[in-house]
Amino acid sequence: MESLSQLYLPGAVPVWAAVVFALAALWGYSLVLRGDQAAVGFARRAYGFFTLSIVLSAAVLAIALVRRDFRVEYVFQYTGLELPMHYQFAAFWAGQKGSFLLWLLFGALIGLLVRRTAGKAEAAVMGIYTLTLVGLLFILVRENPFVMLAETPLDGQGLNPLLQDDWMVIHPPIMFVGYALAAVPYAFAMAALWRRDYSGWAARAFPWALTGFLVLGSAILLGGYWAYKTLGWGGYWGWDPVENASLIPWILGVVLIHGLYLERTKGRYRRANFVLAGLVYMAVLYGTFLTRSGVLADFSVHSFVDLGISGWLILMMAVFLALPVALIALRWREIPAARNEDPVLSRGAFLVIGTVTLTASALVITAGTSAPLLTRWLEHAGQVGPSFYNQVNLPLALLVALLLSVVPFLTWRGTPAREVMRRMRWPGAVAVTVAALAFALDVRDPLHLLLVLLATAALGANLVKTFEVASTQGLGGAGGWLAHVGVGIMLIGFLASSAYDESVKVTLAQGEPRQVDDLTLTFTRYIPRQGREKERMEVRVVREDGSELWAYPKLFVNDRTRQVMANPDVHSSPLQDLYISPIEIEPGRREGEPERVLLAAGERATVGGLDVRFAGFRVPEQHEMMVALADGGTIEIGAHLEIAADGAAATSLVPTYAFTAAGAVTAPPAELPGGGMVMVSSIDAAEGRVQLDLWGVPGLVAEPARLSLDVTRKPLIKLVWYGLYVVLFGGLLSTVKRLRQGRRVDELGEAVEAAKAGRARAAADEVAVAPASAREELGAAG
Repeated sequence: MESLSQLYLPGAVPVWAAVVFALAALWGYSLVLRGDQAAVGFARRAYGFFTLSIVLSAAVLAIALVRRDFRVEYVFQYTGLELPMHYQFAAFWAGQKGSFLLWLLFGALIGLLVRRTAGKAEAAVMGIYTLTLVGLLFILVRENPFVMLAETPLDGQGLNPLLQDDWMVIHPPIMFVGYALAAVPYAFAMAALWRRDYSGWAARAFPWALTGFLVLGSAILLGGYWAYKTLGWGGYWGWDPVENASLIPWILGVVLIHGLYLERTKGRYRRANFVLAGLVYMAVLYGTFLTRSGVLADFSVHSFVDLGISGWLILMMAVFLALPVALIALRWREIPAARNEDPVLSRGAFLVIGTVTLTASALVITAGTSAPLLTRWLEHAGQVGPSFYNQVNLPLALLVALLLSVVPFLTWRGTPAREVMRRMRWPGAVAVTVAALAFALDVRDPLHLLLVLLATAALGANLVKTFEVASTQGLGGAGGWLAHVGVGIMLIGFLASSAYDESVKVTLAQGEPRQVDDLTLTFTRYIPRQGREKERMEVRVVREDGSELWAYPKLFVNDRTRQVMANPDVHSSPLQDLYISPIEIEPGRREGEPERVLLAAGERATVGGLDVRFAGFRVPEQHEMMVALADGGTIEIGAHLEIAADGAAATSLVPTYAFTAAGAVTAPPAELPGGGMVMVSSIDAAEGRVQLDLWGVPGLVAEPARLSLDVTRKPLIKLVWYGLYVVLFGGLLSTVKRLRQGRRVDELGEAVEAAKAGRARAAADEVAVAPASAREELGAAG
């Protein structure tokens, strides 16, 4: 804990106030649970002040970032004077402390809505939900984002170059909204177990589970698109632990949605849904632990370093795992369990098989992501690569596609196989046609052909079902089936864009056309930095039909971190993307320009007909340098070179580099044996390297600049994005429908309560006017 003098109090005080109000809200709701209904108002007000405290704390950090207040350590670490305003604000979630505050902010605001939808279970739901926020709050108390520096620097360290992208301005906030929403079904489930309300919670939790699915899915979409368009590695998903940390709870959230649907429609899956609600939130906490505790720092480029919060994250996981384990164990026998009498060919049976399949996928991905942690006690700890995830998930994807292709034609009571086959005629015929076309296009792997067949069948079957349901119930009622259509589209896009992409590495000499399959590429020019526009290379691409396009991939060095950054240029068409990513650029040399070489001691380079070896520096004695600096004199450093021409004996040459205390530099050129000149253009004393400029060397000719590119074709990659759009749109339709149903249920409940209250008042009035003897008789009867 920092002392008061080390903290920026306008931001730190609201954090401490939030602790007080959060504990007060917990106390108030605990009183309500013990029967003191008058404490509801106190608990609500305490939670409101808790939320206000978090809002104030977040506002202070945002203002400090926008004002570039480098007194605050967090502002210094993640911002700089050169950053544009939207990146300056995005630094809020660039580091651990700010991202936890953002997560807590969204969680606190969501709690205000949870409180309004919890109904009679408010005390239990809000008590448990507030407890999840207290866990995050104590992380901020432990690692306060408002620590101040002892001295105020003139500039900050700047924002990570990878985060300086417009997609990253909106992607992380949406991700943290999804993380915050994961706690809502958890709170409803634990409250239901606590109150022994085993049937009412599912209807209230269902819209929240759907909303979490939508928000987290949107964040995954934005993150994948950002990686594809910005990072230059040619992909949209690398199975990195940080990526998996959002994917696992999303998959489990899909399972929970289907489980809640089964419970609401058929009274099934009650026990499983309590387990699933706990797993979704535990997946969020476990992913947070893996990526923010530092345990994967050697295995993930996205992983945060350890801030000393590992113990607290482990304690949070232990508490929020122990709670559902204990409650489920205590209430297991009480939870109503419907008998499983579904025929094999029924919607219920297929939904259960589908949820089990998705759960298995989530568990496999969790195991792969945890490999570094599971093997850390071995001699060589390691991680699994993308091939592991692809191989184990392919059979699961085939099973999901099979289930999705059949379930639209099944009923709850069961459907005869002949009827299923009859209704699958047209989707099946289309699927066979598409699979035959894939075979004609050189798709020969049997599993790949089977996935094309089943995914197309799933797409067609669910599209038919979507139209059928929309015609009778409206589009809102068809949202789930429409989401399944999107899954079929995505499966085809995943297969085509990852298994059948074609990549060629090519080096282009400036001005010289180069044939790459049916494309002719010409590196035309290098475009230097212009304002915010980074350095780019212009590449002319001519197709076989004579049409052309211009690509502008970027390759530049970040000014602060000196990292080399590569941004691809992507040209999309309906059937494929042309992905042009820069690898390296060699500037070349014009006629009359010097050849520049950088050598460490003992290294050599060939320049024209000369072999140049750098033997080391010749440096004056230390006392001589001190005297020269004190008297305002010159310090002269020599670069000992050994130069051989055409196999002749090496000649020693010592060009000098002289500088004064005032910063003046002189570097006179020295003549080379056989003609030409050499000059020391700079020295790096710390690394022991010298930079030499040589010109007029015999055999030294002008060379064009060279650009190395990775040219990739990604077939049908648009299906990945379009499919996810359809999935999310279908989920949105379902969410809106469930919210409307929830409001109607609440209105009906209020009407029932009002009717009951009216009947009670009428009965009381009748008792009041009854004869005394009748009232006594009624009292005796109880």
